Amino acid sequence: MMHKSRTEWSDEDRAAVYVAWISNDKNIRATARQCGMNHTTVAYWVKQWEKDGPPENLDDKIRANAYEFVHHASSVREKAMRKLEELIPEAEVKQLSAIATVVGIMDDKIRLAQGLATKRTETVHTLPTREEMKELMSGFADSLVVAAEDRASEVVVIEASSVEVND
Repeated sequence: MMHKSRTEWSDEDRAAVYVAWISNDKNIRATARQCGMNHTTVAYWVKQWEKDGPPENLDDKIRANAYEFVHHASSVREKAMRKLEELIPEAEVKQLSAIATVVGIMDDKIRLAQGLATKRTETVHTLPTREEMKELMSGFADSLVVAAEDRASEVVVIEASSVEVND
């Protein structure tokens, strides 16, 4: 029976895996495939990173690795954009779609590695209808009248009690 030795991972390796994990939208299996390592090792590291963050001694290596990744991914994205422009006049929709997908994926990975959002949420606000506004304002006016009446009755009670104290 052969004894399998443990692989030793350098700080540079761990930094590269961290950047890959972030750029893969924190997908452990995709990161393991990209880095050519067992997903259980990546999962173990991720569990530590999620609990404590990446080790401080990796900060500079992570920054350097992220810079290299962004530079390389930007280069790939630019090449895909040039190819897309080149193919537009005579390409089939499938070809254009595939290259456009590459551009989008690279853009997302670059944004993730830079710590930027890749998803956008749109909130739509609508104004109330005329009838809804009438109902709202009527309710508001009614509550103002009730509050004024309550205040007036409190003033009368306080004035009456101050007259009794002065007598």
